[in-house]
Amino acid sequence: MAVTKIWTIKDSLKCALDYAANPEKTTASDLEAVISYAMDGEKTANSDEQSCYVSGINCNSDTASEEMMNIKKLFGKTVGNMAYHCYQSFRPGEVTAEECHAMGLELARRMWGDRYQVLVATHLDKDHLHNHLVCNSVSFIDGMKFNCDKRAYRRLRALSDEICKENGFSVIENPRGKTHRQIYLAEKHGEPTKHNLMREAIDYAISLSTDASSFVTLMRKQGYIINMDENRKYATIRSVNSKKPTRMYKLGEDYDLPGIERRIFKQDYFDVIDRRSMISGNPFHPAKMRSTVYVGRRSKRKIGGLYGLYLTYCYLLGYLPKRSNYRPLSPEMREACRMCDKYSEAVRLMARHHIRTEDDVNRFIAASKGELDSLIGERSKIINKLRRAKDPDRIAKFISERTDLTERITKARKDIKTAGFILEHSSKVREEVRIEQTYRRNEHIKSREKVRVSDEWER
Repeated sequence: MAVTKIWTIKDSLKCALDYAANPEKTTASDLEAVISYAMDGEKTANSDEQSCYVSGINCNSDTASEEMMNIKKLFGKTVGNMAYHCYQSFRPGEVTAEECHAMGLELARRMWGDRYQVLVATHLDKDHLHNHLVCNSVSFIDGMKFNCDKRAYRRLRALSDEICKENGFSVIENPRGKTHRQIYLAEKHGEPTKHNLMREAIDYAISLSTDASSFVTLMRKQGYIINMDENRKYATIRSVNSKKPTRMYKLGEDYDLPGIERRIFKQDYFDVIDRRSMISGNPFHPAKMRSTVYVGRRSKRKIGGLYGLYLTYCYLLGYLPKRSNYRPLSPEMREACRMCDKYSEAVRLMARHHIRTEDDVNRFIAASKGELDSLIGERSKIINKLRRAKDPDRIAKFISERTDLTERITKARKDIKTAGFILEHSSKVREEVRIEQTYRRNEHIKSREKVRVSDEWER
């Protein structure tokens, strides 16, 4: 099974030289830099056999950079996209170094071999062996530049899969799309995301299910709808409050229908019944909370407006009051817990500046921008004075003033950004508060306080 990716190399020569001086980086900058990276002896040398897996197609591997630049100069195309860098990565332990390098060479020949110069280097410094392919952007046949569009990437992936099949290796049947970096990092650290919450709900439902029907019922009680229609190509899952479903195979092999059925029927029937009898509630059981936010110990004045909305939202998230073990019911609110710090920061800003309505937010932003421009102007004057200063005492004074102004500018920018966040998310907060309160009032949520064994649970 091989994973492929391709990207453009088009930065300046200075970036290339800077990169060449730091070969530990994982992304190359320019033609010489990317070739230097691909040919890194520490990565391409096999310590056991003392052999190096670097080869050139339509060029010599030792002089690939010079030969590619000569082609560019010959056709007068020395600016713009310098090269294309792609990799072909295999699962750890799946291929040997020789097999990996041979398949990388074959991929380069089929993709570019009839028109372009390509350097192929196999890196052995990781558990997963992988090929780096560097293709010149200019053809040595007619000087035409390679068009690296979506069709080119689809062809690269198809050729890689074709070569893997020919050599008896597996391929990815349902490749996942690109994941947003913030979501990727959140999932990597185990934070609540849309897909993580779906997996968690599925794991919980499977632990108490004896068949597909009971699994679907438990998922519904957790706020998810499973569509297993035989007329559909893929089974899907979605929140009861969402119209956009997610294909279950995107959650992983164990979370698609075949994997779920295998996990359900692999369990011991009596162990499942025992687990049900031991559960008096579930991880999503609602805690008892006040539905209205009040201020002060004796005052009964209700907090309204935008400030009250965000306070209620933090309350429903379980962020307020402190030391609360409450967990939101709806999938939307559980996912929003990942942004608790931002919402609490918004509440603190509204409390400090007595913001209650959206008009108050807009006035605060306008005033803060005026103050920010003034602070930036003052700092510019201090910086100019610092440049001309000769006396050490005056220099120290100006540095102190500059530091103080920089801190105030940073705070003003942060407050403006937080105020913009309040305006941007206010409609979303209103909707999610409505959803969460609906969950708390709904009878099917209340029925989750105890899971009972009934006829519907029988095989």
